Amino acid sequence: MAERGRGRPNKGGVVVLSDENLLDAVLLAFGEDGFDGTSIREIARSLNVSHNLIPQRFGSKKRLWYAAVDYGFARMTQELVLAGESMGEDDLLILRGLVARTIEIHAAHPALLQIINQEASRPGPRMDYLFETFIKPGREFGDKWLKRLAEQGRIRPTSVTLLYFMMTHGAGGLFAMPALAAQLQGGADDQNPLSVEAQAEMAVSILFDGMLPRNN
Repeated sequence: MAERGRGRPNKGGVVVLSDENLLDAVLLAFGEDGFDGTSIREIARSLNVSHNLIPQRFGSKKRLWYAAVDYGFARMTQELVLAGESMGEDDLLILRGLVARTIEIHAAHPALLQIINQEASRPGPRMDYLFETFIKPGREFGDKWLKRLAEQGRIRPTSVTLLYFMMTHGAGGLFAMPALAAQLQGGADDQNPLSVEAQAEMAVSILFDGMLPRNN
């Protein structure tokens, strides 16, 4: 298990840990180890907090998983909304910008994609929750956007499902699967924001160039 961020001791020597810091560590654990492989006691040990602290705040491991993914997706949504507000009014440019920003967010916080990868291998209530609560609304939003651009003649009719997989498990896979990316020696350096930005822009160019109408 990777080293988690530790809590901050207060003046009395007792570790003070915010819910955000705790949930970041929990997301990392669920992303790396999956639901069954994650140990709440091990997370607490790595954070240097009492093993009772996490259950006292969030209850069972199941409830903790739901709290962590809710937190992670809420953060992503907030970052995308803020990014979209500065992208002007051109639908195609906004969509390009949001796709690039989504890839950059996955580079900074790959645990959400890793959790989806963990859960998507088989049906179950956690996969259903991810799909109905987060993936399906995003798919419907993107489908309307793509159809509007296609009706305007600005892109060719495009499958939103294919775009989703290429954006997340394609470009995002560079960050969600670091061991494979390292073996391929083709991934961006996730310690360098400029490198991540360049990688996201390259992926967006490939995706959107393929959607542009062809001149006959």
